[in-house]
Amino acid sequence: MKHDAVIRQHLDLLKRPEAFDAVSVPQWRNGLAVRMPNHLGDAVMALPALAALHSALPGNCGLFVITPASNAQLYRALPFVDTVIALEKPHKFWSKKERLQVKRLRPGAAVLFNHSLRDAVCLKLAGVPYLYGEPTRNRGILLAGKFPFPAKKRGEYSPTHQAMRYLAIAEALGGKVPEPFMPEFQIPCGADEVTEKVSGLFYHPLLLTIAPGAAYGAAKRWPHEYYAKVAEFWIRHGGIVALCGSPSENSICEEIAEVLPENKAFNLCGKTDLFSLMHLFRFSAFAITNDSGLMHLASALRCPGLTVFGPTDLYDTGPVSNDWLMLHERETCAPCLRRVCPKKNPVCTLKITPAMVIRTLKKEAARRALPLQQKH
Repeated sequence: MKHDAVIRQHLDLLKRPEAFDAVSVPQWRNGLAVRMPNHLGDAVMALPALAALHSALPGNCGLFVITPASNAQLYRALPFVDTVIALEKPHKFWSKKERLQVKRLRPGAAVLFNHSLRDAVCLKLAGVPYLYGEPTRNRGILLAGKFPFPAKKRGEYSPTHQAMRYLAIAEALGGKVPEPFMPEFQIPCGADEVTEKVSGLFYHPLLLTIAPGAAYGAAKRWPHEYYAKVAEFWIRHGGIVALCGSPSENSICEEIAEVLPENKAFNLCGKTDLFSLMHLFRFSAFAITNDSGLMHLASALRCPGLTVFGPTDLYDTGPVSNDWLMLHERETCAPCLRRVCPKKNPVCTLKITPAMVIRTLKKEAARRALPLQQKH
């Protein structure tokens, strides 16, 4: 497998698993419930499969999404999702109220795009007769349809992309590959309705959005001082920079913002909901991120961008987009998938320098005719 420093993502190169045998759902009743993944990045990668499942439903049936409350807005921006059930404590047993919500919808079947035994039990307690998913964590006995995938081996790149594994389940249940592959979002609120601090940035022709965090762990975070150098270059050539992330990543964004001009760099970390972020990425000229949920969100919104890959597997969880670049210098220990590098300094990440990112950014700006000012 070839490993170039700059790898351009293409949807037609995402590797698929072998197809499963077709499974017929005995009864749909009022529709299908889908327990979506907890993490934002995984949830975005499952969206093509969710759209495919919608295509499998009889015309009188609804599509019901069960998700952590933090991701609920993602599905409220999808017109083919009929109901969103937001779990307040997704890592706990569902509340009686949440189980009752599912029960009242009367789905005839449910698909689990996560690995939880607890969620399978909750769906059964909510009266869902037929469950489908991977037979992980001893939940196989509860499943009417089992879709096993080979275990991934540490230190080896995945033979299939995660989005395609979700899709393989949907296709076995009668779903069709969606066109376009990533669903189109219809954000319920307009760009001018989101917080003033965000919407004021939208109409700048050179808005660069940077997401320097990564909830998974420090090993896959490109250093904040590297991000600062790239941001300095962008601002020097006429652009502005928006920094975004979760509240826990605010200190990272602050360290970048404090070395940049105050009227050119805006720290939005922890100040945006998903609708605001979706508008932000739609209006961005370009985005730079780590391998993170925001990388996947930006790519799903067709925002062009670039990410630095280190210890994680770009062939497994790379962005589902034709407009995304991945910078990757493979080390013999990669992909280790570790949250913290045992060598203290993640060499695989540090090998990608600010100069490499700036050089790639210049090429992309020229290719996309972005109005960067020429500086000598």
